[in-house]
Amino acid sequence: MKPFYFFLIAVFIFNTENIQAQFSGKVIAENQQPLQDIMILNLRTNEHMHSDSYGAFAMKNCRIGDTIQFSFIGFKTEKQILSDQDNFQNRLIIMQETALQLGQVNISEPLQRNLQQIDLHMNPVQNSQELMRKVPGLFIAQHAGGGKAEQMFLRGFDLDHGTDISISVDHLLPVNMVSHAHGQGYSDLHFIIPETVKNIDFEKGSYNASKGNLATAGYVDFNLQEKIQHNALVVETGKFQYNRTAALLKLADQEKSNAYIAGEYVTSVGYFDHPQDFHKFNGLIKYNYKFNPYSGFKLTGSYFNSKWNASGQIPQRAVDAGLIGRFGAIDPNEGGQTSRGNAMFQYYLSKKAYQLFKVSGYYSHYDFELYSNFSFYLKDSVNGDQIRQKEHRNIYGLETNLSNQLGDFEWEVAIGTRVDEVNDLELSHTKDRINTLERKSFGDLIEENIYSYLKLKWIKHNWDIQLQGRTDYFHVNYTDQLKATNNITRHHEFITSPKLNLFYAVNNNLQLYAKAGMGFHSNDSRLIIQNPESRLLTRCSDADFGLQWKVGEGLFHLGLWYIDLENELVYVGDEAIVETTGHTERKGLEAGFRWQLTSWLSLDADGSYTLAKQIDASENNNFIPLASKWCSSGGILIKDLGNLSFGFRYRFLGDRPANEDYSITAKGYQLVDGNANYNYKNITFSLIAENIFNAKWNEAQFATLSRLQNEAKAVDEIHFTPGTPFNFRFKVQFLF
Repeated sequence: MKPFYFFLIAVFIFNTENIQAQFSGKVIAENQQPLQDIMILNLRTNEHMHSDSYGAFAMKNCRIGDTIQFSFIGFKTEKQILSDQDNFQNRLIIMQETALQLGQVNISEPLQRNLQQIDLHMNPVQNSQELMRKVPGLFIAQHAGGGKAEQMFLRGFDLDHGTDISISVDHLLPVNMVSHAHGQGYSDLHFIIPETVKNIDFEKGSYNASKGNLATAGYVDFNLQEKIQHNALVVETGKFQYNRTAALLKLADQEKSNAYIAGEYVTSVGYFDHPQDFHKFNGLIKYNYKFNPYSGFKLTGSYFNSKWNASGQIPQRAVDAGLIGRFGAIDPNEGGQTSRGNAMFQYYLSKKAYQLFKVSGYYSHYDFELYSNFSFYLKDSVNGDQIRQKEHRNIYGLETNLSNQLGDFEWEVAIGTRVDEVNDLELSHTKDRINTLERKSFGDLIEENIYSYLKLKWIKHNWDIQLQGRTDYFHVNYTDQLKATNNITRHHEFITSPKLNLFYAVNNNLQLYAKAGMGFHSNDSRLIIQNPESRLLTRCSDADFGLQWKVGEGLFHLGLWYIDLENELVYVGDEAIVETTGHTERKGLEAGFRWQLTSWLSLDADGSYTLAKQIDASENNNFIPLASKWCSSGGILIKDLGNLSFGFRYRFLGDRPANEDYSITAKGYQLVDGNANYNYKNITFSLIAENIFNAKWNEAQFATLSRLQNEAKAVDEIHFTPGTPFNFRFKVQFLF
């Protein structure tokens, strides 16, 4: 009988060791906040997965004896040995924060997530303008005072203020304003307080179905802190009478609920001869409540207000003739004021990993008034060509998401709507900001976007395959208040956008990827007034191919990309006319690295080369204005030298055509910024310097036809806004 008993024991042991079960639980930080996208790796099978948006995970094909590794950049790697099957379920994994090491990077993570996490740790955001610079290859330019939205450039696009890039907050609140008084997609980020930003999610191209309108060159999403670990007080002062005060304060920090408020107030006279007199106030409140471990709701409210004067874009000939200095103004009455109030809510229910039901909504009230003068006395030789662009806007949005697992597939489906209700949408000819000489356009607009999308994701062994699709329906209704009859114009349009993303991990240190997708941006709704048969939606076709490679403490990436954009009609908000940019094609090469030489020394750089052409134009007249061939940015970080740390950043933007035949050149520039920080207990002292070498550079540049008051005829040449000279400020941050 003994051999039989031995046989039974052997069978029992064999079966016990090979029982395949599901290992599930939740990953949180030491502050009890759930951690999303934690890399979870079974060291036996080499299969991996990631925690969901609420930190939950459920890994199949696990058995007793397996070692499960949890890792994420900025956290200490945690390992769990499955020794008792009774503990396979509802395991709580607590991750400890640690100094960032590039060796912590998981090569299976999407490229943009790696770069974002590294850059935010290595180079924290110092002000709201730097938020967009966290996207490699994205350049910004301020050209009408500190309160106006920045102009942006990416992948051969002059994005203007947001025409071809989708920008949002907390995966929900849109920053872009469609059919805006100044320009399509206008994106004013000044309502974001830098200290409240938790992370920045971005992707170039049109490959994410949850990002619809305007996501042609890419998208950027700013995720705010759900809760704060410490109260904080920040005080800054510097050249040009710059002063900033900011504070973050806990209101509640309990097991079921937490809340905090944040605010900032900024003033500056600027570096122009005509004082900018910039004033900005920001306020934010966030509240989270849990009904139970599986469900709860989140509330966010914010308010922003700013006003400023501007020196505008000045003609090079006026500077050369000594009529004004580089920091002077032709029309000293430019400037404006704007305000925005936001409210967001979200209810969620998530009873198990990757299963989520979510209802989210938002409301924004927005006021805008801007005075500009681009052509001076070209059209009105007596009063000048100053214009006023003004609007009052309400934005309503609602989205419902449902996600779950089906076998080896993860899926997500969503349906949502956004409604823009714009009253007194105005373009007027004015004088001295006081007198209205002529209304060029004036009306009311309702623009509605109803959308849905589906995402399917399959992760198996070394493959990560994502199939996505999106549908959008637009309906616009414009009432022209300058007409007494036949003053209502209506239009509707429908578009579908398929996408496919492939990722293949050759090994633990090398990942290849290929992406293809279609996207679109909407044109300004007012173009249908002049041509009711015009298309509101312009489609793009995108493709990306590349790799990311991890070598020791270094991370490298290399990619090729292509964007084809259909013929688009553009409503020019400064002129109340419609222009066409034609069929365009952009393609390029991108490369970069992050390298940690020692525990205290890190280097990084990104560069790109772009070819941008108008397809239907003749060979010597097919340049896309302001599309740069070469651009690069990078820096060096020296940290943990006792209580000291230092950082130096450079950015380079090459020469680019200012018009279609390249007869006028927008000159490039190279700048170096720096910062030094000293930590003493809970206080950080910082010195921040911009344009260290005091380079003479032009921030925004345009080929513009203009006439000065005493000129006999108009001249077409570069008009520019001078970039900041050497500038510095001191900053003190106190945590308590």
